[in-house]
Amino acid sequence: MVSNYLKVSSHRFYGALTALVMLLLYEIFVVLGSTSNSVMRNAPEVWLRTLLNTLGISYYHISFVMITAAILAIPLFYNPGLVIRKRIFVLLVVESIFWGAVSGLLIQLVIANLFMATNSVSGSIIGDLGLAIGAGLFEELFFRVILTSGLLWIFMKLVRVKWLSITIAVVLASILFSLAHYVGSAGDTFELYSFLFRFLAGLWFTTLYSVRGFAVVCLTHAFYDIFIIVL
Repeated sequence: MVSNYLKVSSHRFYGALTALVMLLLYEIFVVLGSTSNSVMRNAPEVWLRTLLNTLGISYYHISFVMITAAILAIPLFYNPGLVIRKRIFVLLVVESIFWGAVSGLLIQLVIANLFMATNSVSGSIIGDLGLAIGAGLFEELFFRVILTSGLLWIFMKLVRVKWLSITIAVVLASILFSLAHYVGSAGDTFELYSFLFRFLAGLWFTTLYSVRGFAVVCLTHAFYDIFIIVL
């Protein structure tokens, strides 16, 4: 039973379903939690929105486009014979809460306020929850699925030594993940210690993504950020 859950829950189909739910919650919470005319959004999402706008998609339609893409990915990733059960989603949430709590407790033993400050970021608890969900979704989508996979493909072509290619891709992606937290007007002030710690966190999320799949790492990252906000 456990082995079946681990296999099924790590499938890309459940990752697509999880992404759709998180995207909808993110949009709702961020808009409802906005305390001004401007809406604070997650940095990787801003990069994605800028890219889509450059390709000719209006800013007003980008949210609709992303939600549509998530919906289309669900049947695309579905395999005949894949069992869809509600308990899989329940166990996904429970497992991710566990990993998020473990991550949070371990991180708090070392240093606080790394991924998100414990004080309010958006100005409201609803907005902060939205940003936490967005961080889990967009940061994992960009840094783990797109960036790490892309770097792995590149270095497999250049180096042609599998273990070395994987090592370079994962380390470089983790470095970029850490550096991204210092980019932009809302970015943190660079400190070597926080940079190194976020680098190690990038390695941790990459490992979790490799072992447990997209759904678990997205939810774990989101729950971790939520724990930091609440605690």
